[in-house]
Amino acid sequence: MSEVRPNVSPMRHVQARPTSRSMGQLCLDDLGTPLDQVTFVVVDLETTGTQASDAITEIGAVKVRGGEIIGEFATLVRPSHEISPMITVLTGITNAMVADSPSIEAVLPAFLEFLGSCVVVAHNAPFDVGFLKRACLAHDYSWPQPVVVDTVRLARSALSKSDVPNAKLSTLAHFFQAPTQPTHRALDDARATVHVLHCLFERLGTLHVNTLEDVLTFSTKVPEPIRRKASLADGLPDTPGVYLFKDNDGTVHYIGTSKSIRRRVRSYFTAAETRSRIKYMLTLCTQVVAIECPTALEARIRELRLIAEHQPEFNQRSKRPERVYWLRAGARGSLIAHRSLTGDTTSLGPFASRRTAQDVSRLVSLVTRSTSEMSISDIISNPSIVAGFVFEQLHILAERQRYEQAATLRDSLESFLRAATWTSQARSLASCSTMVTLAPTPHATSSWDVVAISNGRFAGSQRIHHRHALDATVDALLATTPYRHPHADELPCASAEETTALMYWLQSPGIELVHIDSEWMSPLPHAASVLANNPQLQLRVRNSGGNPAIQDRSRLTAV
Repeated sequence: MSEVRPNVSPMRHVQARPTSRSMGQLCLDDLGTPLDQVTFVVVDLETTGTQASDAITEIGAVKVRGGEIIGEFATLVRPSHEISPMITVLTGITNAMVADSPSIEAVLPAFLEFLGSCVVVAHNAPFDVGFLKRACLAHDYSWPQPVVVDTVRLARSALSKSDVPNAKLSTLAHFFQAPTQPTHRALDDARATVHVLHCLFERLGTLHVNTLEDVLTFSTKVPEPIRRKASLADGLPDTPGVYLFKDNDGTVHYIGTSKSIRRRVRSYFTAAETRSRIKYMLTLCTQVVAIECPTALEARIRELRLIAEHQPEFNQRSKRPERVYWLRAGARGSLIAHRSLTGDTTSLGPFASRRTAQDVSRLVSLVTRSTSEMSISDIISNPSIVAGFVFEQLHILAERQRYEQAATLRDSLESFLRAATWTSQARSLASCSTMVTLAPTPHATSSWDVVAISNGRFAGSQRIHHRHALDATVDALLATTPYRHPHADELPCASAEETTALMYWLQSPGIELVHIDSEWMSPLPHAASVLANNPQLQLRVRNSGGNPAIQDRSRLTAV
């Protein structure tokens, strides 16, 4: 920058290669980035004092990646007020030295460009980052909110009192024999911090801290017995699949799934894991068994089936897939609640509790009595009739100020519509003997996931990296997919959660139907149509795939 002319150490903006996200820069959703793939900017400031009202007098920064220095930035800064004699004695920076230097307003654009999207490292980071953020705010520059690593906190966690008496930069630089010792000048101190950072990384590597995620969580203490077990993740595949935590007797204590088994398992042994039950589980386990899967969907299906089979003590969900309720027609035109893995040809559901199922049963009975010429099956297949009845009753109850009764009725309508929507979609899925679908692999380029479904039940999957491999993959999946002629109105022979996972899959962006051996229509169920066509209903459903038995309790509000 031509307007930036420091008079002591010229501003250096050396960039040997691009530092964009294409080089593997961290975004907050990317966990487990190997340290040698992260670009760090190690920064140090000199200031007129330690108060928020003080000003920056010098900036020094070193950009490093994979242990190599790829750029440096250094400049004096003319502060808005004079440097005190005490600060001059400490840093050697005089008022005469900064008189012709650029202001912080002139320096910030070049520094922020040098910083880019890199991870910021500083010794006592709150001090340096605080000054930079205040400077940006004062001069209308946007602070990029980088990930920050504090070498003070890192050193306190990685080193003991027998190693060093304190975590001062001078102490650490001497302990690690840094070639550049700190001098209270910004660039020298930044260079010393780089050496300290790399030496701390070497120390942490022996504790299985090898990723940026590990570093960010390491400063929170992890019990040593748990940290020692991090080696259980060694040798696990970096692929999608299911992992099983077992003890010496082979008892399965916990089952999970991930797009990367190794990275997910390693995260259990860091401070990122805060669940006390899981921490206790880790003390019991002595091995982790991995089951690789070609696709994330297959991993999810296998996880559900394995949890139902092994009933792991520390899994809280999916252990009892048969403990959902269904409504089916009973004697005298009533709906009877029963519990089973899946429903029959006349069932409506699933419901998470008997109470919810009974509330819906009472609602349908009320509608039946008001329209005696229609049967229960007619009413269930025409949810608009139920919705119309409820809207009318809500209006009456509101006029009478019977709000609690109105809320109960509204909740019953919500449960009914969700169950009717899910049941309609599930029956449509089960009506197709065999289908094969294709969708782009999430967060990957030039790969596709191919999934076979038989009568609404997952049958197999493969991942391909070239479209010309599709035909052979489809043939291979069809050769191992069982065929059974579907019966009218049946539900899939699978748990509600497994069917919901397939419903999610069929809504994947860019999905294609590449094979089907019977007619099939993906419906907009009547219940869903009611919701879409009645603006007085506002349904706020959390991310649960539309399964009434497993989604969080949402609200149906009559506006």
